[in-house]
Amino acid sequence: MAKINYNERSWAIDVISEINLFLANKRWHFKSAGGESTIRNEKSSLFPDVLIFKDLTKEIILQGWELKMPDTPINDVELISNAITKAKILQRDSFILWNVKSAVLYVKNGENYSILKTWNDIAINTRLEVRANEALWKTLLHTILQDLNNYFESGDISEDAQGDILSIDKVIDVVLENIPSTVENIRNKTRRNARLDAQINNWWLSSATEYGYNPTSARDKSNKFPTLSKVVLTDWVFKIVFANVLKRHFNEARAIETVDYDTTVNEAKQVIAGISEHCNFWNIFSDNLAIELISDTAWKQIVQLNLFLSTINIDGIEIEILHNLLQSSIVSAKRKVAGQFATPKKLADLLTRLTINDKEGIVIDPCCGTGTIIKQAYLLKEEYEIAQDSILESIWASDKHSFPIQLSTLTLAKPDNIGRVLNIFRADVIDLQTGQTVTFKDPNNGNDIDKRLPRVDYVVSNLPFIKSKEIEVLNPNITEINGVIQAQTNTPKSLSGKSDIFAYIPFYLHNILSDNGRIGLILSNAWLGTDYGEIFLELVQKYFDIDIVVISGKGKWFHNADVVTTFLIATKRNPAEPENIDRTISFCTLKEKIEEIDDIKQLSNNIILETESEQVKIQPYSLTQIRELEEIGVPWCGYFANLNWLPIIADRLIDSNQIFNFTRGERRGWNPLFYPAIGHGIENEYIQPVLKNLRGTPSLTCVAEVEAFCCSRSTEELEALGHTGALNWIRSFENQVNETGVPLTQSLRRANMYWYEMNTNNMADYVANVNYDKSLFIARFETRSFIDQRMIGFSIKEDYQAENKTLFLALFNSILSMFFIESFGFGRGLGALDLRATKFERDFKILNPNLLNNEQKAEIINAFQPIAQRNRLPLEQEILQEDRINFEQVLFNTYGIVEYYDSIKESLLHLYRIRFAVKD
Repeated sequence: MAKINYNERSWAIDVISEINLFLANKRWHFKSAGGESTIRNEKSSLFPDVLIFKDLTKEIILQGWELKMPDTPINDVELISNAITKAKILQRDSFILWNVKSAVLYVKNGENYSILKTWNDIAINTRLEVRANEALWKTLLHTILQDLNNYFESGDISEDAQGDILSIDKVIDVVLENIPSTVENIRNKTRRNARLDAQINNWWLSSATEYGYNPTSARDKSNKFPTLSKVVLTDWVFKIVFANVLKRHFNEARAIETVDYDTTVNEAKQVIAGISEHCNFWNIFSDNLAIELISDTAWKQIVQLNLFLSTINIDGIEIEILHNLLQSSIVSAKRKVAGQFATPKKLADLLTRLTINDKEGIVIDPCCGTGTIIKQAYLLKEEYEIAQDSILESIWASDKHSFPIQLSTLTLAKPDNIGRVLNIFRADVIDLQTGQTVTFKDPNNGNDIDKRLPRVDYVVSNLPFIKSKEIEVLNPNITEINGVIQAQTNTPKSLSGKSDIFAYIPFYLHNILSDNGRIGLILSNAWLGTDYGEIFLELVQKYFDIDIVVISGKGKWFHNADVVTTFLIATKRNPAEPENIDRTISFCTLKEKIEEIDDIKQLSNNIILETESEQVKIQPYSLTQIRELEEIGVPWCGYFANLNWLPIIADRLIDSNQIFNFTRGERRGWNPLFYPAIGHGIENEYIQPVLKNLRGTPSLTCVAEVEAFCCSRSTEELEALGHTGALNWIRSFENQVNETGVPLTQSLRRANMYWYEMNTNNMADYVANVNYDKSLFIARFETRSFIDQRMIGFSIKEDYQAENKTLFLALFNSILSMFFIESFGFGRGLGALDLRATKFERDFKILNPNLLNNEQKAEIINAFQPIAQRNRLPLEQEILQEDRINFEQVLFNTYGIVEYYDSIKESLLHLYRIRFAVKD
């Protein structure tokens, strides 16, 4: 009589036993079967029920079988889908489905699997009949095995199984399906544990940008727990894979085989801690935040992964295959967890080659992240045949968080390095000090090894992207470097409080660098075009000689909409010594996508030798030239173009602030009050025309399309005047609160203004955007109007009131003025130009109208009329229009600078295309 508890697992174990008995002494293409330890009969299982091995030692898997009882149809869609997933995990070209009654052989055909063979039904219809009819299903099993061997013999099924042990990428895919349940575990725990909640919040503030999120964004905040869950789940995969690989090198690592389905998460942590005590690699085996909160289903999968790897004969597997397993773990994690912010390999290669002159020098990445950059430094040393021991002694890496340390350690865990100390440790970059003691474990005996951090020759790093608001929470002491800067340089200036974190770090790095040491840093492009970047540039040049700046002219290096990046390569200098103003800085624009450049070494050679090629445009400037360009007012984001023409024509230019007063758009913070809807009933004298934006302005003439409430009278005055419309409007908002519950009468309060008052002094004659897209222009108001916050207004000064307004419009909209607009801002992730209003007001120049006589003015106005009377176009189309070409020729001829027209146009286009390269 059949036992009631005879289930899939029971039958699978019997099948495995029978296969091994049947294959004994046979010289077939497969020699043994296994897999009994991993069987769980759950939808979430990672591996097939039966593994068919090519050898008796169970090193090479040829095929997986998925077993079910007869009550599961052999054509069940979910059964087939799960079996395909498991075949992909094993990276095998065939699998068998068998529900006792029927069996089907699937073989990979292209990217899909199709049926090669079916075996006829046998007379077993229920699970209760399986045990009782053992002889019947065993006969079918023997037939399946004989047919299977024939297929291997004929080549209909490939027995090529020399690749990786398994697809860790597919394993992580399945494990990450447990993100929702792990999120729920973490969320529940934070409700009851304030300390854990605080730790997670701090982790998110400092790490969110590494995963492509804004830590203070309400929208991105929802990604906090899912991202941490990704880290937790992936971390467990690392620990299990690495511990099993270590069995090849350390007997103590075999303790990992004791982790099975009866082992709790906390017990497994103790096993792993014991392995680390003997074998080092605490960077990999240490606790990560919330690692114990993995969900039950996910934990079963992790155990199953461990049991699978325990089934495999690790000792017999080629070391390179094990190394590939580790490296594929890293690659998969970078893509799935670190996401779009993992440094691309070729980018890291270029950075290290440009930075490291002496290949024997000491290199550190103090913000090592996923380890890509320090790995490239390692490979560069290998390329130049540095001895392995010397390489390991000269490579250092650190990071503030444990997960990046894990990735970096795994990245450098090559077969040759197992058993050697890797100088990778956990520390905040601003705390690094030459000579500080760093403790590592000796992998061979578990003893502590104390090393002193040496003075380093090269720093190569992708610095973190952390905004000023988060810095106040995460690194409140980082601004202390300002006191050091002021003391060492005898200057009252200090880094702006609006600076991103990257602006502070180079000054800390200066302390750990050897004389003439170099930094090679990946930075946000904000340092080239923001107000705080201007201060950073001035101060950093007191500590470093900038050698090379690199930007992409074709595609983003990091595929995230909010970040555009650059390289900064610089050499340490003594801030007390004078600068060498004759030295040259190379501004380099990559003309191809970094991932499509085949020979990075040749590219780096071209940049070092200042030799342009199909891949790179190089614009060198001496410090003397740069100081001259800065005096004219062009910021560093403009130096990637050829500007040698600019000093020559500078005497034809005039600062626009000599002719115009600049006005800023007003931001009062409560649109329903200040921009009344139709039917408001307010008296006309309190209504002013306002331009909200220029998106609806197709030409160079604009009309204020919105009404603004502008009242500078007290409510008592309004009552006395009987202006009930304005009075009622104000009172309708008196008891309202803003989004955070603060009364509007408080949140809208401004010094020397009524809470409901909006300044009307910023009426403008002309208006410029703060964020430009494809069209660069300055528009003229038909009637002087009020502007909103995201625009810059120009009002004509008294001395120039009599001048023809169209002449100013023409000068504002020449390609020379377009160049200044383009050069005064920096590109955001979606290609928008972020214009600095303060820089614009201070340095925006136009061709000087004071140099013209009346006849010349009339000629320019006449040539400009066709442009003024039509809609404007995107820049690259605009400059090709016949009326545009004619106007520019007249204008440039009049000012005697026509020979520089092509150079100016090319400079403008080059900067414009760099900005939009992020969309390529």
